[in-house]
Amino acid sequence: MVNRSLRPASQEGTRPFPAASLEITLLEEAQLRAKTRELELFGQLCRIFDWQLTRRQRRYYLKSLSDGLTLVLTDLSKTILWTSRSFLSLTGYTNGEVLGQTPGLLQGQGTSERVMREANERLKRSKSVEVQVKNYRKNGEPYQCRVAIDPMRNGQGDMTHYLAVEQELK
Repeated sequence: MVNRSLRPASQEGTRPFPAASLEITLLEEAQLRAKTRELELFGQLCRIFDWQLTRRQRRYYLKSLSDGLTLVLTDLSKTILWTSRSFLSLTGYTNGEVLGQTPGLLQGQGTSERVMREANERLKRSKSVEVQVKNYRKNGEPYQCRVAIDPMRNGQGDMTHYLAVEQELK
């Protein structure tokens, strides 16, 4: 008796298990390498800009990156300089579309102007901000998120950037 449950790879576009398993393993390894590069890049940003982070802050940002939360780095005029890969996945934008823009590109008609105005006032006073806000993906789909924004300071105590950590609320 012939076991017909195992078909050759050429039938119906199926692939034999070992090949599919190898592809999954290679994909997981590539994702791990990309995450490692992103963590290393964040470390480089900290050194380049001479940010004075406490151990707790550094762990928080690295854990946020590792956990797939989105990070957005802006200059003081709120121009986006860098985003995490998860930001791009969440919003549907590419790096080329967001770099040089402001985070306002995520806001729309359902975004609370009052909440954003209060957040901006705190940031102007060099205070950290945590808000819940409605943002919009590139395709116009709204999503609720919690955004924590910290002013970043260099070794001389000068504020140089803002770093936002965004988590989608489901």
